[in-house]
Order: sequence, then C-alpha cells, then structure tokens
Amino acid sequence: MALLDESTEELLQEIALELAFVQSGGQSSIAALISSLGKLQQIAAAQGKEKALQLCRELSGWLVDIESSGTALDAGELEALQQKYQPLEKALYAEANKTEAGFTINLESQDDLELLNEFCNEGKDLLSQVEQGVLVLEEDPAHRETLNQVFRAFHTFKGGAGFLGLEPIKDLAHILESLLDAARQNSLVIDRHVINLILAGGDTLRKFVDGIEQTIRSDNKTAPIIVPTRELIERVRSTLDGNPGEVTNEKPDETSMLASEPASEPINQPASVPADEAIITPPIAEVIKSIPTLPKEIEEPQPKPSPKPKATNLSNFVKIDTQKLDALIDLVGELVIAKSMVVEHPVVAWQQSEELSRELRQLSRIAADLQRNAMSLRMVPIRTTFQKMNRLVRDLANSQNKQITLITKGEDTELDRNIVEALAEPMIHMLRNSIDHGIERPAERESLGKSAEGKIEIEACHQAGGILIRIEDDGRGIDPSRVLAKARERGIIDSDFNGNTHEILSLIFEPGFSTAETVTDVSGRGVGMDVVRGSISRLRGRIDVQSVVGKSTTFSIYLPLTLAIIDGMLVGAGNQRFIIPTLSIQESFKPTASMLSTLKGRGQLVNLRGRLIPMISLCQKLKIDKGSGDPSEGIILIINSGGQAKGLLVDHLISKQEVVIKPMGDTLQCQPVYSGAAIMGDGRVALILDPDALGRSESPRTESQTSSN
Repeated sequence: MALLDESTEELLQEIALELAFVQSGGQSSIAALISSLGKLQQIAAAQGKEKALQLCRELSGWLVDIESSGTALDAGELEALQQKYQPLEKALYAEANKTEAGFTINLESQDDLELLNEFCNEGKDLLSQVEQGVLVLEEDPAHRETLNQVFRAFHTFKGGAGFLGLEPIKDLAHILESLLDAARQNSLVIDRHVINLILAGGDTLRKFVDGIEQTIRSDNKTAPIIVPTRELIERVRSTLDGNPGEVTNEKPDETSMLASEPASEPINQPASVPADEAIITPPIAEVIKSIPTLPKEIEEPQPKPSPKPKATNLSNFVKIDTQKLDALIDLVGELVIAKSMVVEHPVVAWQQSEELSRELRQLSRIAADLQRNAMSLRMVPIRTTFQKMNRLVRDLANSQNKQITLITKGEDTELDRNIVEALAEPMIHMLRNSIDHGIERPAERESLGKSAEGKIEIEACHQAGGILIRIEDDGRGIDPSRVLAKARERGIIDSDFNGNTHEILSLIFEPGFSTAETVTDVSGRGVGMDVVRGSISRLRGRIDVQSVVGKSTTFSIYLPLTLAIIDGMLVGAGNQRFIIPTLSIQESFKPTASMLSTLKGRGQLVNLRGRLIPMISLCQKLKIDKGSGDPSEGIILIINSGGQAKGLLVDHLISKQEVVIKPMGDTLQCQPVYSGAAIMGDGRVALILDPDALGRSESPRTESQTSSN
C-alpha cells in the first residue's frame, strides 16, 4: 500500500467524512467538499500527479454546478458522487505507487529476523550520531572530524541496507553520502539548506527503521513499508548540481507516516492488483464502508500469508556507551592487578595465618569471577558475522555463474565484540578469493568427477584457550609450484629459496602477491591476503593455510578470546622479563651445540628435526647486555612470525599466565616490537612482544629445508 503525504491523508479523511453525511448535510457538505477538493488540487499540481489533478478538477466542477442549482443531492446524484470520487482516490494512491519506492520484508528464517533487528538497533545509533554531528556542523561547518563522522555514518547505513536488500534505504543513504562527500571534497559549502537536507534525510531514514521495527514485531510481516523519498532525493541532486534554488520546500520533517502501524491491521495491496488500482486506507475504509460500489478487488478475501517467524525471541538491549563498558573492564583489571600485588607482597607471604590465607583465597575467587563476568559483557556470538557471509557467497556465486553452498558451524561461539567486528573484513577477503580462485564452475567440476555444486565450510570452535576459525572449500586448491614461481617472478623471494610446502603456501600473504591472470572486480590485484594477515595480527592472532591440489584449501585463524587479557608466556632475557603470546608459540626446547650453526649472510640457524630455522636472540634484538653468551644455555621458542617459523632464543622460561593488557606510553609507541604492557603481581611492568615485528627484519628468503646440519 502506497503512502501519501500527511496533508493529502488529512484531506482524504475530510472528504470521506463529508461523503458519509453529504445527503443529510445538504449545501454545507457540498461546500466543504468543494473546499477540500480545491486544496487537493493544489497538492496534486505541486506533486505532478496529472491524472489525480484532472479527476479532482472534474469532480470539483461537477459539485460547483450542483451547488449553483441550490438543491440537495438526490439518490442518483449521490451514487454519481461516490462513483466519481473512487477513481480520484485510486489515482492518488496509484501515482504514489509509481513515484515512491518501497519494500516488503521477506522473512525466510529466524536468522533474517535477527539480522533486521540488529540493523534497526545499529541504525538508531548511526542516526543519533548523524543528528548530533549535524548540530555541530550547523555551528561550525568547517569541523572536519564531525563531517567525516557524519559521512561514515551514512556510508555504514548504506552498506547495511544494501546487504539486506533494502533498496529505497540504500538509495537515499547513498545520495546523502554523496552530499557529505561533496562537502568533504570542498566542492559544496555546508549552509542551512544543506543542513536541512541532511536532517530531512536522517528523519526519513528513521521512519524506515521504525517501520521495519514495527513490522518485524507485528503479526502482519507482509505489509509494505513505503516512505516518500523522491522529492528529497531530487532536492539533494539539485543541490549537488549547484541548483539549490530550484526547490523551495525546506522543511526537514516533510515526510509522511509509515505504511504499517502496530495498533491496527493494515490493508495490503494484493499482488494481483495493477499499479493503477486504488488501495483504501483503514480510516477511510471504515467511514465509507457502507458505499455499495467498492471495487471488486478490495471486496475479495485475501489469501492467508504463510507463517512467518515470530518476534518473541528478539532480545531487548540496554544501550550503554562502549567507553563506559571499557572503563568498567579496565577498573576490574586494575582490581585484579591490585589483588595480585597484595597476595604476592612479601609481608603477606611471610604471614603464617590460616585465617588470612583463607580470606586471600576467597578474595582471589571473587576477583576472578568478577573479571570473568566483566569480560563476558564484551563477548558476543560470531553468528551475525557468519550470517553476513551467506549473502556475500550467494551474490558472488551468482555473479560468477557458480553453484556454491555455504555451511556454517559453531555460530554460538563467543568472542570479544571488538574482535567480531574486526573479523568481518578478513573473512570477506578470504571468501572472495575462495569463490573467485578456488571453486570451479559446474562444468569443470563435473569433468573432474566432483559435484557441480561447490562447498565452503566456516567453523568456529574453542581451542587451547583461544578461538579457531576454519574456512575450507572443496575447490581446485593452491598449487605450491605455481605459488613459488609467481613469488620469484614478483621478487618476493630469492631464486635460491627452498622452503617447505607450508612456507611456500604462506607466501600468498606477502604484499602484492596474486596468481590471478586477470584483474576482476572481485580479486586479482594482490591486495587481499596481506590485508588479511595484517588484520589478524592486529587482533594478536595468526593465520595458517593448508591445501591439497585439486581437492581443498583450508585457512585456519587462531584468535584470543578477548583483547583485554592475553594468555602469555613470561620469559627472561638478561635481568628483564617479557611476555610472548602463547598463540604464537609452536614449541620450545633447549638446544645443544650441535643443533646450532651460522651461515654467511644468513646469521644463526637452528636445526630442528632436519629443518634449518633462522634464530633470533632476544638479548641481541633488544640490545640487552646481561644475557647469556652461549645459546646452548638458553631456551629456543619456535614462534610464528609473519607466517614463517622463527627460533627465538631467551635465557629462561618463567611461567605461563593470563595478564591484563595495558597500553604503552608515547615513549614506546614508536617501538614496533612491543604491542603492549602488563603489570605483574610484584608491581613490575613486563612488556608484551609482537612476534611479527620480532622477525620482520628476517626475510623468508633465509629459510631453507635440509636433511642434515
């Protein structure tokens, strides 16, 4: 059912009331009808509704002739009035249908309902940011930070609407985004006219969001949601073209009501009714329901819609500023540190009181429970991220003329909210590569003895105190020989590089690497997988790849549960202590002198089961003078550094423990080998090392495979 603007709706209701009582009202009712029709003519003319304008003039002229006769309407004239009014109302709604875009929500599963609910929650937050930002811009149009914030809000809104197929919302957000972008490029001056346009756009988008929210919580989920946007979009386009004066209407709130109201059951337009047929709104239908000449299409009972998902399971959220939540978690972390300092204080440790020991254990339990519950406030299921991938796979498969099924497992696995939000981008890169390079076309798959339909499986699960996300496809796999040849061609490795299969496959994460022969809008520019590894590294995780040529490719992403706490290995180097994330440690061992060697131009190497691995001395790397001079007296940790195995030589291992991550001061921000700091139980600070940065100066060219030392 199309919607009219508020003024037109009010006039139609006035006319409907007069129609109901025109026979008893006499000349006064005829005069009221002529007056309302005159106002309706002005609105129809202003909105360019030619057919409605013509019918309105004809009906008004006919009533003027009757009024001039000075007689009341007889039965024949009353029936003629009703018959003349109906085409007018039909024309108004039909032309609204033609000029205003809308959408109907099609819910196929509970997941769709949850996605729409999340879109509404996020949309309200974004629109609040827009409104606050516009008020700042009205006072200071040159405030770049606020301008960028409002631009990003519309961009994010557009992306969410496009993903869910809400085209009218996406189109409006896109044109508003273009308006802000023109201001960012200094090609448009932000004045009151532009401010009004942005506010009007925000109000219109809010009406759409409210309409979606009302619809998914109502029993009738097939009612179309239509909000007038054509005039607003034209005003924005005129402004972008440098002709803001072409539109005189500057009211930012000039948008009409939503199509569906939660308190009443809307009358929906049947799919079989042509666009030029009338749809009568509930208030008018109730007033003139006694008129015997209603269109047959409206009299016919409508088919019952298929059962739709219930909205009873939708969660109600209390919106909390994330800064407050982060501040709470930081305070809990400080409490845990303070507790550790008290428990490990020498004065307390020397006490022999059983009662004190019992109270300290109780304090430790309470502090641990408090920390665990505080951290859970930022834990969210990965389900939403997985759901977004469904649409991505479907659209890309269609564009590539491929048949692909996406299987997801472990959607209820919970991670830190910040990790979940940051994980979407690298997952999109990997899926795009899998669809473009991995999965074959149906004919090719059948010729290889495979099913015509490809399969991509995404799984999330807990592993070793962290989270493992596995992305596997049953496509053509990655050919190591082709990767090696392409890496040498692009100068990523030297010609004498002789790494193992795992090391060769890890070369796909090097910047600029791509085996695609042609560049498409999906991939092939060599800017994908290095971005993936960078994003995962910033989350203090790592990524591995395994592949069987002609059968499958599997990407494994290892992530911590949260970014606030790290599970680390405390190591000693000289008289200092450092923390290394346990996710980056593959194994540790005490080397013997026979395992160590030095090659000219390649530095120290350690032979681990016939494999020569570059060795990094932590004392030498950090210029610590008091470290052990003999490597055989230390401990070597095999760490994953930039996708390559490195041997990190430390003096000794101290302990494995969870620590609260603290940001570093400005002095150490420029030191890439440190990713954070932690306050230990004795009150001293231990710096957290970045494994990727430790081995960055060590090129993959130095790694080789051998069977002997």
